Amino acid sequence: MKRAAFWVVFLVMAGSAFAYFWRVNDPLRNNPYILPLWVKYNVRMLAHPHPAVAHGAWLELWNLYFTKWGAYQLFPEHVANAAPISFLIERQSFPRGGDHAPAMEAFFARNQPIYYKTERVYCQTAGEALLAIMYREKKWAVDYQGDWQAWWQANGKYYR
Repeated sequence: MKRAAFWVVFLVMAGSAFAYFWRVNDPLRNNPYILPLWVKYNVRMLAHPHPAVAHGAWLELWNLYFTKWGAYQLFPEHVANAAPISFLIERQSFPRGGDHAPAMEAFFARNQPIYYKTERVYCQTAGEALLAIMYREKKWAVDYQGDWQAWWQANGKYYR
C-alpha cells in the first residue's frame, strides 16, 4: 500500500513539475530546433476545414511573427502555400496613436467561415493569410490594392 501511495504522489508531483516548467520555458516558441516545426505545423493548420481550428493557428502565427525573431525569418518560405483557408480575414483601421504615429490598417482573423457576409474577402489561401500577417500599411513602398502577388513582388525584398 505504501508503494502505491508513493507512486501516486510521485507521479502527481512529477506531472505538476513538468507542466510548470513547460509553461515557464515555452519550448514550442523558444527552442530554435522546435520553432520551425511549430511554424510549419501552424501553417498547415491554416488549411483546416473547421474555422475555429484554422483561426487558432492564424492567431498563433500572428503571435510568433510579432514576438519571435526566428519565426519572422521563417514566414517568407511559406508564402507560396496555395492551400485554401476556411476562416475570414478582414481589414480593420486603427486611429492615430501617440504624438506622431500615423493611422494604419491591418488584417484580423475572425472565427467565422469565409462565406460570412462581408464587403470583400481578402485572403483565400494560406499563403495570403501569411501575407496578411506580414502586411503593414505605410511601412512599405507599395500599398496593397487587392493584389497580394504585386505587393509581395514589390515589398518582398524587405524580408530577405
